[in-house]
Amino acid sequence: MTGGVIKSKRVALSWDQEFKPALDDLRSFLNRRAEKKAVSNSELFMLCLGVGFEEGHKNKVPPRVSDAIRLEAFKDSNLLGIMQSVALADSKDYNILLDEDAVFDIVEAYAAGGLETLKIQMDTQLDFLGWLTSLLYKQARKFQAE
Repeated sequence: MTGGVIKSKRVALSWDQEFKPALDDLRSFLNRRAEKKAVSNSELFMLCLGVGFEEGHKNKVPPRVSDAIRLEAFKDSNLLGIMQSVALADSKDYNILLDEDAVFDIVEAYAAGGLETLKIQMDTQLDFLGWLTSLLYKQARKFQAE
């Protein structure tokens, strides 16, 4: 290795195939509450990533089927920086930032865990919106405190 970043050859991230069917229910639920526009794939992925990371719930890295969000959607955005921050916090090793595939594996694992958590909560919470709002509020407060 020459010391540069190992670039990924992936074109997109992947969903956990076991819980992927729950995406339609989650998207419908969120779209009913969105005031102006439909929830994008990148917003949905980042929600799952955030929930998985907040809950400390990582599943195995899903098979690469490139069905979640195209990586070009993260170009020129802060979302890639968030993903790198999650990978850095998870690995506790700054060298993780030198391997894009390793970063993507970590965020896919957390997004898979978040999707599973969201599926379970949608099925069990009488007030799913209240639960989700509380979780997001807790994350925002923690972020502000740091």
